[in-house]
Amino acid sequence: MPRHRLARTALCLIVSAGAAFSVPALAADAEPCPERPLRLPASARPSTTMAKNLPAELRSQELRLINQDVSEFIGDVQLQQGSQSLRAEHLLYDKNTAQVDATGNVTFKEASGLIYQTQETQINLDSRFGHAGSGNFRLGDGSARGDAERIDFEGPDHTRFRDVRFTSCAPGQDDWYLKMRELELDTEKDIGTAHHASINFQGVTLMYLPYLSFPISDERKSGFLIPRVGYASQRGLDISTPYYLNLAPDYDDTLTPELMTQRGLQLQNEFRYLSQRSQGKLELEVLPHDRLDNGEDRAAGTFQHKTLFNPYWSATVDVRGVSDKQYFNDFRDDIGVTSQTHLPQNAGVDYRGPLWNFSARAAEFQTIDSSIAPTDRPYARLPQLDLTLNRPSQPNRLNYSFESELVNFERDASINGERLNLNPSVSLPLSNSYAFLTPMIGLRHIAYHLSDVPDATPALTRGVFSLDSGLIFERDSHWSERLFTQTFEPRLYYLYVPGKNQDALPNFDTSLPDFSFSNLFRDNRFVGGDRIGDANQVTAAVTTRFIDQRDGVERARASVGKIYYLEDRQVNLPAATSSTNTSDIVAEVTATLASHWYARASDEWNPQDNFTQKYSYYLQYNPAKDRIVNLGRRFSRGELEQTDISTQWPLASRWTFRARSLYLHGSTNRNLESYTGVEYNACCWALRVLAKRVLTIDTLNNNAATQRFAIMFELELTGLSKLGRVPDSPLRESMFFSLPSRTTPPSGSFNP
Repeated sequence: MPRHRLARTALCLIVSAGAAFSVPALAADAEPCPERPLRLPASARPSTTMAKNLPAELRSQELRLINQDVSEFIGDVQLQQGSQSLRAEHLLYDKNTAQVDATGNVTFKEASGLIYQTQETQINLDSRFGHAGSGNFRLGDGSARGDAERIDFEGPDHTRFRDVRFTSCAPGQDDWYLKMRELELDTEKDIGTAHHASINFQGVTLMYLPYLSFPISDERKSGFLIPRVGYASQRGLDISTPYYLNLAPDYDDTLTPELMTQRGLQLQNEFRYLSQRSQGKLELEVLPHDRLDNGEDRAAGTFQHKTLFNPYWSATVDVRGVSDKQYFNDFRDDIGVTSQTHLPQNAGVDYRGPLWNFSARAAEFQTIDSSIAPTDRPYARLPQLDLTLNRPSQPNRLNYSFESELVNFERDASINGERLNLNPSVSLPLSNSYAFLTPMIGLRHIAYHLSDVPDATPALTRGVFSLDSGLIFERDSHWSERLFTQTFEPRLYYLYVPGKNQDALPNFDTSLPDFSFSNLFRDNRFVGGDRIGDANQVTAAVTTRFIDQRDGVERARASVGKIYYLEDRQVNLPAATSSTNTSDIVAEVTATLASHWYARASDEWNPQDNFTQKYSYYLQYNPAKDRIVNLGRRFSRGELEQTDISTQWPLASRWTFRARSLYLHGSTNRNLESYTGVEYNACCWALRVLAKRVLTIDTLNNNAATQRFAIMFELELTGLSKLGRVPDSPLRESMFFSLPSRTTPPSGSFNP
């Protein structure tokens, strides 16, 4: 569980302050930034593996023998001993003691990759005692460099630098550097110690640090981490200073005091652990006496745990909670968090065997949306037991399937009880290269044991029969000069489930899923275990694909289909009879277009009323790795209409524009989440500044909508660390992300 180190923390803290002073403008034809490692690799730390007792090879233009043991090399001297080397204009070498005295344009490369460039170096190649004069040094991969007035080699594991500067900027670009009077590196203990250190940014000394201690490898060390600074309208100026505690090799703790000028001082703590078979974390945050909430104490917590007992058995825990329903609205800026309505509180044990899968879990939810009535909140499952036959489907032979579930549902002021679901089936998938036919016959059984109702043990058993069939036709197709294989895949799916009135059954967790192309082929139109949908229907669908013959990649796919109902459907939620002859027509299209375009769209058309019931589309233009435009729109009649636009695009040689707008249309016409800002990348550091607005709903105040404003920034010191946090780059978006729906575990109802 690696963490940023104390020295890196100090660097970022000071450089962030300096970023506000000066952001230099660069010429439009500035060179692009070179690729650099994201962090200092352990292999590049300034230690050395001694080449003791290895022979030394020397070459030069001229050789003189001073005595029996000492030789003088003159002109383009090259010394190689193991993986360390030295070049100079003049060199004295004592083969008896392995002492080297080099002068004139000396370049000394150690086994670790650290390279020193000085005018004079004296070192014993076997013991690594010696010194180098004033000069420069750099890491072998070029990710960082520095200079020092003197370097003392004090044995295999100790190096001391005097009057030293260190930076990750390229030569000639000293935008920032850490200056130290003395720096000692102990590679035996993997500890670096600096005395009288100061941070310089754009030529201005910003901070003086009399003492620094930090690790020089991936080993962790206690100390301050990167501070975070920001502003939000509901919190004011926000400053936090994490302190990391390296308690043991397999667990650690981070304590973070966070000062919010409008609310007070919040204490956050994160405890993490990792063992050979388990991992987890415990997060707690407490704000005593919130000044904006009448002095109330506010708190939140999360406990997550995973254990792998053996290859078959595992366990998980996920428990989250907040002190009040407005907590996320007041302390979070991400709409993916603020739109949550329920927090999980789950624990479970799972078995994944070669033949059977079994799980046992207990699940509850904390409802944090006060507008949700108690009778509409999800049931607790105390417990839930699942047993499933785990046999992979095999063609041209009988396949057996079995799914079962036993759940005890509990909720205040509601009908409680137990439910048993049994779903055995057998199928025979027949297929070849151009066709498939899969008959399936199964049984669906539901049984209850309810409390406080006249009929405490209702039950239902229905048979299920389906016949899935399809053909695959292929032909060659040309787009421009490229050759594709185009397929034409008609598919017919017949489903029969005898009907029976189920209105008297309870509804603990059952609902109708979104109607989509894949749902045309479900054997139960409901999700959940309380309803068995009656059916006598045929699904007709067709799919066509374009497969690139050069690489076998599917470049485009289009599908369309609908259901023809041969009988009315008597089982519905809410209770009613549906008598339409056909379903809506659903279609899906995906395509990778020329010139870096990607598109995806879906549509649901209501032929009875002649209107679009639902549609969505997503379009992406990504011509280079540093620029992108995303455009998406989602519509559901009477429920939702929203647009999501985002982009990241270079403005000049070092400047990049970044923005996103998630907007809700219709009667409200309001912003859900938006941000806009710029990034300046100076290669060895980058600054990102964004302004963000996000919609929050006050469920305690008649669902009043409020637009929250925040200024966010992130300063990145290339190769070291980052300060602050901004939203993810649109370059990371590969799909249309919409507002997290308020679909939660179905609340359920009961109709006696």
